Amino acid sequence: MRDIQTTLIGNATGDPSEHKQDNGTVTAKVRIAVTGRYYNAAAQEFADRKSEFITVFARRQLARNLLTSVRKGQPLIVTGRLSTSEWTGTDDVQRHSLNIQAEAIGHDLTYGSATFARPLKADDVPEHDPQTGEVIDSAVGDEEEDPLTGESSNEDELAPAF
Repeated sequence: MRDIQTTLIGNATGDPSEHKQDNGTVTAKVRIAVTGRYYNAAAQEFADRKSEFITVFARRQLARNLLTSVRKGQPLIVTGRLSTSEWTGTDDVQRHSLNIQAEAIGHDLTYGSATFARPLKADDVPEHDPQTGEVIDSAVGDEEEDPLTGESSNEDELAPAF
């Protein structure tokens, strides 16, 4: 069976929410509103169509980046797999929603600018004291190589003896 791949352009209706799965993976969701426009020839002007609300689901690193990057009202472009959900509400009324399992999410640069920053890898995060949060300098007393001679030296040996 084939999936329906699509791209949506809309605005975030709220801040993304985080959800942790039983296996420890992070997922996030955000709702976006998509409002189409058309030209009304009788009135000689553009008019809005009915807004559609779509729930966007993200997993793993995409979810973590979504949580730190997107806020309510921001224009988004989302690409992913389209699906629907149906359920019966507490008032016994049949309900449905339109969903997209996101493969990529980005800001729509038509309406503003953005700065891209890669998240830090675990190796790039400095060691720190868990009690105070102070960064621990692990290079103290380590030998360093002189870039000109290639010889290794100890910082303590180079200190002047007064």
